[in-house]
This record gives sequence, C-alpha cells and structure tokens, in this order.
Amino acid sequence: MEYFCMTYEQQLAQINATIEAKRKELGLIMTKAVQSGRTPNDEEEVQIKGLESDIERLELNATRLQTLIKNLNGAKNPTQVKGDTPEEAEKTAAGEPHEAPAVVKSQNLKNLEQGIGFALIVKASAIATKSKGSITTREVLEGWKAPDNVINAATQKAIIGTTTDTNFAQPLVDYANLTNEFIELVRHKTFVDKIASAMRQVPFNIKLPTQTASGSVGWVGEGKMKPVGNPTFGSITMTHAKIAGIVLLSDELIRFSNPKADMLVRDDLVATVAEFIDQQFFDPSKDEAAESPASMLHGVTAVTATGKTADKVDADLTTLVKQLSDAGISLEGAVWGMSESRAVELAGMRDPLGRTYFEGMNLTGARSLKALPVYTCKELADKIVLVVPNQILLADDGGIDFSVSTEATINMGTEAAPKLVNLFQNNLNAIRAERFIRWKKRHVKAVGFIKYT
Repeated sequence: MEYFCMTYEQQLAQINATIEAKRKELGLIMTKAVQSGRTPNDEEEVQIKGLESDIERLELNATRLQTLIKNLNGAKNPTQVKGDTPEEAEKTAAGEPHEAPAVVKSQNLKNLEQGIGFALIVKASAIATKSKGSITTREVLEGWKAPDNVINAATQKAIIGTTTDTNFAQPLVDYANLTNEFIELVRHKTFVDKIASAMRQVPFNIKLPTQTASGSVGWVGEGKMKPVGNPTFGSITMTHAKIAGIVLLSDELIRFSNPKADMLVRDDLVATVAEFIDQQFFDPSKDEAAESPASMLHGVTAVTATGKTADKVDADLTTLVKQLSDAGISLEGAVWGMSESRAVELAGMRDPLGRTYFEGMNLTGARSLKALPVYTCKELADKIVLVVPNQILLADDGGIDFSVSTEATINMGTEAAPKLVNLFQNNLNAIRAERFIRWKKRHVKAVGFIKYT
C-alpha cells in the first residue's frame, strides 16, 4: 500500500469535496421524506444528525486550514531565526550570521546514554502519579528539558492520526526505541538472554507436538518379520508467564533530573529485572506452576563437588559432561554458567609446573572451559551449570511494562516473614517492572550442574 503526503491546499480541496458530498447525501434524505409527504423517520433522523455533525467538523477544519494557508502565504521568504537569547535572535533576523554554541542545549535521544531516556520516563511518571493529576508526565519532562523523543514517547498512548500525517506514529516509534534500549541492557545482564538466540524460540499459547516414545528399528533376515513401532506423541503449550519485580526509589532521587540520578534509576531497574529472571531460571526448588515456568535445575540430580582443587574441579566437570552425553544429549552449542568469583578462581588455578590449568579461563573478557563458552551469573554462587540451549523452548514477548505507585504498602520480606514498608510514610516510590517470558526443557537432561557446599 502506498501513501503520499498532501499539501495544505490539496488537503483543503479534499475536505471541501467531502463536505459537498455529505451535503448532497443530506439533501437526498430530506427530498425522499418530502416526496413521501412526511418528516424524516427515526432511522433517517439518525443519518441526518450524523451528517450534520460531520459537516460541522469538516467546516471547522477547513477554516483552520484556510487560516494556516493565508498565514504561510503572507510570510514571503521567511528568515530562519537562530540564537539562544532574544538579542541573538534579533541579530539573525536582521541578517547577521550566528555561530552555533559549543554546547548544544537541546538534547537529541542519541546523545543520551543507553537506557537513560526510559529512566527519565519512569521518573517523570512517578512524579505525575504522586501529583494526583495536577501535573502530567509530559509536563514533568518538559520542565526537565528532556529530548523531544523522550517527551513524545511518554505520551504515545494518546495518538490520533492519519496516514497522510507525516508525524503519525512517531511517538510510538520513539517509545519502542526507548524500550528496546532498556531491553538490550537487560539482555546483556541476564544469563537467560545471553543464550536466548540459541534456544528454540516459540510463540505463546501454541500447542507444540512432542514425541514421547519412538518407533522400533532392527536387523532382519530374508523373509523374517520386520519390527513394528508404535510411536506416541504429546504436546506442550507455552502459556503466558509474567515476571515482575519492584524497585523502591526515594522522592529525592525521583525529583531531581541529573545524569547521576538518571543512571541510578536505570541501573536499579535493569538489575531488578535481570536478577529475578536468572534467579528463577536456576533455582532448583522452583517447580512449574500455571503462572510460572519451572527452573532449569528443577528435578535435576546435582553432581556433588568432590573438592575445590584444580584436579577435583576438573574431575567433577568431566562427570557432569558424561552425565549429559550418557543421556544422549549432544553438546553442540552447550555453554557453562558460573559466578564471576568462581570464574576468576578457575582462571587463577595452576598445574605443578605453574601453567594455567584451565585454558581459556581468562580473568576478564571472553572465557571458555573445555572448549565451551562460559557466561557468568551472580545467581550461580554455589553452582557450575552446563546448559544445552537448543534443548530449551523459549517464549518471550520482547518487552517490559512499568507501573508506578506512591501509596502502596510493600512487603520487603517473604510471605512467611513479611516486612511491610509504607511508601507514603517513608517518601518512597515503587516502580514495578513486568515481562512476559516462559521457558521449558525439551529434555530433562538439557541442563546439569555441580553443587558446592
């Protein structure tokens, strides 16, 4: 489908033509009633009122366009006025050159650090919520002199436009860009997102066929009966599952817009989402529920660590690899997972001759162990895991939603040992982050792990 951008004159002509067509339609309805010797019936009355309303609205828009065209035509050869002060503007209006300032005051989105634009929206939303309608998110951002892209994104849900409007849907694009920036930061922090591209991506709420038992194949002699298999099939449905986390931010941190505060908000939001995702992904006690997936380690028998010396660690790693290979799992695409501190520990191990024991285990940067990539994760403090991503199904809508509350009571403890904090009483703001994501193992041995005590 092709779209074109109309001039103001063309749009005015189109509106006038539409007005004329609706007047003719109105005339036909009235003529029909008169010729029948009656007043318009109920159905015709509804049509008439609708046409009259349309005509009134179109005439108003036509008047606006006429005024706009008149003003534009009256400004012959307009001069672009530049400058940051009235004095500078007067000089450029008179034809004097204007040198651009060394520092550009109107920011552009690309000049903001990744994720800061989204953090600004979250902060402004918190202030607007606390004001109870006396100020909007947009007004807060305008007061902070936020970039236009950020301001537009904050009001993206209230968009009305047409395909002939060149700016239509731009706020939606701005919001998507800001959200994607934030998501990318989360992806760099979570173990799950680091291996997501290697998992089997599937949509939500779609039945996926699985084979639960295979057929039979065997050697047969001439004229002998061939084996008959009866493979059985099942299905998996990846229903929606929502991860949610809450960050508490003080009024002072929310109200002041400066780079340090913005980065603190951004980093807290990223950390909250990332940590919870990985914690749920690797918690052995987490079973599957209607609203949430089971952990990758649930139901997996751990390899108990035999020691922490280099030879003991090496032996345990070999045992773990054998555990998966004996189950018929190919290690193609497999990755290791461990905490940063354990990775540093392995990197420092030496053999009796003083050589690095585990080749590829660098102190920083890219790491490998037994020729397989290594990713670090804070939630794996007492574990080393071996994950085969292509044996895991992943459904992910790719976005994150945020909500703000200033008066709720938050449980900072557990359900068994609650620790309640009143936001209003403590001048706090609760930022809730939610993400729809679900995973499921295709094979129970898709993941194995070593448990350290």
